[in-house]
Amino acid sequence: MYIQNVPRRKRRRWVFLDPPEILESGEVEISLDEMEALRLADVEGLNQHDAARIMGISQPTFHRILREARRKAGMIVIHGFKPKITGGEHIMRMFRCLDCGNEWEEPFGTGRPNNCPKCNSQNFCRMDSGKGMGRGGGRGRGKGMGRRW
Repeated sequence: MYIQNVPRRKRRRWVFLDPPEILESGEVEISLDEMEALRLADVEGLNQHDAARIMGISQPTFHRILREARRKAGMIVIHGFKPKITGGEHIMRMFRCLDCGNEWEEPFGTGRPNNCPKCNSQNFCRMDSGKGMGRGGGRGRGKGMGRRW
């Protein structure tokens, strides 16, 4: 016996929403964090735990960002508002070319660059981000800063 997988017929539904007119003057600001959350969850299909780990945030924080991003995306689609993508604080990796002295930034997750964008040299290194590890602010001092009593 051969059973053919035939999808069910789509039912008719009542929709009381007119398509949006793009004449509205509204604008919705959507941050890069919200765009990344939408990409990871809705485009890549990752669960919130894995997506939060990739972004370096907690799962509840990821959920809040994603909820707000979906609300804004709905406003863009339903009301025809124009999206305005805004930046924010993002951690970048700094590199310095040892041949020409050029310094440039690369976002995390993009891999190591192949060469200097200015002189095409492969002789470059990653720069320290400033403060060292621990609580002393990178000055070689820990909790015991100051005078001892």
